[in-house]
Amino acid sequence: MRVNVADKRCENGHFIDESWDLCPYCPAESAEAEIPIVRPSRGPETPRRPTAIPLPAVAPRRDSPAVQSPPMERTIASQKIDANATPKRYVVGWLVGLNGTARGESYPVRIGRNILGRDRRSDIVVNDDQASSHHADLVFRPEERRFILMDHNSTNGTYVNESEIEPRRDLATTDVIRIGSHRFLFMPLCKEDFFWDEEGALK
Repeated sequence: MRVNVADKRCENGHFIDESWDLCPYCPAESAEAEIPIVRPSRGPETPRRPTAIPLPAVAPRRDSPAVQSPPMERTIASQKIDANATPKRYVVGWLVGLNGTARGESYPVRIGRNILGRDRRSDIVVNDDQASSHHADLVFRPEERRFILMDHNSTNGTYVNESEIEPRRDLATTDVIRIGSHRFLFMPLCKEDFFWDEEGALK
């Protein structure tokens, strides 16, 4: 029977088996993380001692779930309420086109002044060559529940039920306004017993 004799020496002179990379008799370095390793021996059994090897850095797997950071607090900007802002102009009536390109179209009349004219910036655009750029004003006074039509020094005048206004006139339900050749039927929403309050609710 052949007995294998250790013929390899470590740096400190200990005889070790050739299959050992680290000497089991030398002390391990304390600065390294220790993982007990036992290597097999090809010869007779030799004293076994846990050895220490450096712990390799492990890269995260691609299929591993990502670590989520805690939710961040967000600041949401809210619109400031301006006490001096112009109040909303609620609809208080309509003009309905009776002829020409405006036939069958409805135009909202709002609280305050509504400009009627050929200018595209008008509240109610009158597409008529005989209409002035700023032809007339239709005003609703909520405190009086009145609709007042006023001519704005137009060249061809403003008419209600085919009578020229000089220079203003209160409007009543189903009055017909004529500017140039275009005619509009007046239909109020707000009346003596039906109007918007200060909070925008109908009474």
